[in-house]
Amino acid sequence: MCKIADETILEIKGVTYVYDGERLPIWKSLSCSFRKGEIHAVSGPSGCGKSSLLYLINGLIPHMYAGSLEGEILLEGRDITRLEPRYRCEEIGLVMQNAESQFCTFTVEEELAFGMENLGLPREEMAYRIKEILNKIDMEGYEEVDLNSLSGGQKQKIAIASVLVTEPKILLLDEPTANLDPISRKQIFDLIVNISKEKNITVIIVEHNIQEIIKEVHHLILLDREGNIKSDFRKDLAEVAVLQTENTESFSTGGAVKNQCRDEPVIRICNVNFAYPLEGKKKEKGKKIFSGLSFDIYKGDLLAVLGENGVGKSTLMKLLFKINRPDGGEITVYGKSLDKIKTKDLYRQMGLVFQNPESQFITNTVWDEMMFSLRRTALSKEEKEEKAERMLRRFYLEAYKEKSPFILSQGQKRRLSVAGMLLTEQKILFLDEPTFGQDFENRHELMRDMQKLVEAGVTVIMITHDLSLVKQYASRIVRIENGIVADDMTVVDYFSKFKEK
Repeated sequence: MCKIADETILEIKGVTYVYDGERLPIWKSLSCSFRKGEIHAVSGPSGCGKSSLLYLINGLIPHMYAGSLEGEILLEGRDITRLEPRYRCEEIGLVMQNAESQFCTFTVEEELAFGMENLGLPREEMAYRIKEILNKIDMEGYEEVDLNSLSGGQKQKIAIASVLVTEPKILLLDEPTANLDPISRKQIFDLIVNISKEKNITVIIVEHNIQEIIKEVHHLILLDREGNIKSDFRKDLAEVAVLQTENTESFSTGGAVKNQCRDEPVIRICNVNFAYPLEGKKKEKGKKIFSGLSFDIYKGDLLAVLGENGVGKSTLMKLLFKINRPDGGEITVYGKSLDKIKTKDLYRQMGLVFQNPESQFITNTVWDEMMFSLRRTALSKEEKEEKAERMLRRFYLEAYKEKSPFILSQGQKRRLSVAGMLLTEQKILFLDEPTFGQDFENRHELMRDMQKLVEAGVTVIMITHDLSLVKQYASRIVRIENGIVADDMTVVDYFSKFKEK
């Protein structure tokens, strides 16, 4: 890393903040500083206030998320503590965990132009920046594409790009690559690093796993569960990387469940074709997502579905849950055609944990969310309450049961979505990026729960980009590429092939 002058651009001085309705502060007398042009990483367990720190910097706290704020935030020596977000956006850009929550328009080009239009940039400059950023994120030709038709990873790329094109002084990133495949993840990290160097942009990135970027990080802040600064590193970051690596999985398949059951498949996907209709043209189809996709899923599988962003992994979930219908081919569940299974009967057999946890929440408290999941069971009220309490303890959510699920941290939201689904005991469980927003401890706790379910005869299918977890816990891998299955093999065989490459 090149040496950067010790010039402080941002200071947080003695900040204490209590959300409305809360008794305890998210932080107490928090103080830290950030140097101009450096890449700063903030890490720590789920719920420790990492995302809230970014909201504090860009002004969402206290102007959008109400509460009691003490202390000061200084930008280049100016007190911006009471400055509203709209007056900070020219200098401070934020990319949130859920990309969709910050979209303001309908197409890729409109979204990329939106921030620049508000800054009053000339049309020619906007066109140049849009072309340049799409090239850098490998999405050339997507200008007219509807945002809703993008994959989760592609949406994340556009969310990041829409802020990068405005060239802020400070770029705030909240788990920016959690939904990206390894290639896209490296691409985004490289983009962030290069633009930071080229434009002298200060980057503050919230990340659970910093190994991939540790060589480019100048400054690392580690928070504890109470939101206190546990460590503040500016030197010996390589040692921090070693410590993190020691606490992560070792790419050993010894813990993976090895499914020996090969009776009739519980799900059969046979020669499936699918393409989304073009925007506003129901009878005209766009690019084919699947072209003869075929594979079987067996009882007791802990199956990982892999593939680069945009290959159709989330689309596959939509087909299996009858949100969309195939253009050709057939899907069967327990030998019965999906077309002939009533949706309510299908959902009794299969459960889905969404990529965005908020999409599942329909009540006002964590407790009501759990009880809603049990509403159609034959259990007594006491049995339901006991089961819900047990599940909340299992996922470290018992202290939050009276809170709204929408104000939880991203990691807590994910745990709640999984907990609610596990209550209903379906025999087939689909997980879309299940470990997004989770710290090390919670990721492994969740996967150990999945292993126990598999050992009890439940079939688990997970879409993920976390290859380390796949290698440690999955029994089988299906990799999709160009609309078909490119690989279908055991985890041991797949990573042997991966190692050879």
